[in-house]
Amino acid sequence: MTTLQMPDPTATAMIALANRVCAHFAAAEVARALAEHSTSQAEHATLTARAEHWEALVNQQWNALCAAIQATAPDGAQVERFLPVRPLTTGHVELRVHDTHARRLIVLLTGAQALAVGAHLTAYGAVSLDRSGQKLDSGLPHVKAAPPFSTEGTSWPPATPDGADGPPAAQP
Repeated sequence: MTTLQMPDPTATAMIALANRVCAHFAAAEVARALAEHSTSQAEHATLTARAEHWEALVNQQWNALCAAIQATAPDGAQVERFLPVRPLTTGHVELRVHDTHARRLIVLLTGAQALAVGAHLTAYGAVSLDRSGQKLDSGLPHVKAAPPFSTEGTSWPPATPDGADGPPAAQP
């Protein structure tokens, strides 16, 4: 017995399937609402049968939609071991990962997005380690105390070199 291999769904096909699920769900809801306000037993039975038909289609297409999403979306991704993050000359940053099927995935981030993701990952990592009882201070380098601020010898506005009253003159 051979099993048919479904082709990978396209984004257009998935959107169309999602639209059909929504349309059939709406039709089932309308049929149920009309059945509640029916004036005869026959009309109630007909509208209830229609609602059940639409609901059966929704269930069938919902399962197909879930299968299509699961076929295209990776279950999980792992960061590549060698050069997982690469800055590009365009100012973007690539994050390279691979999914459970060994497919390479590249997440393209702007510089600001990469900085935000990095800050969030650092903060979440620190919180996770702290909650699990691990302390970060042993793994972080020691930061020397800054020298105290001194107000001696400073004046405002700052002195310019050679007592000049403005920026240095341009050199020929």
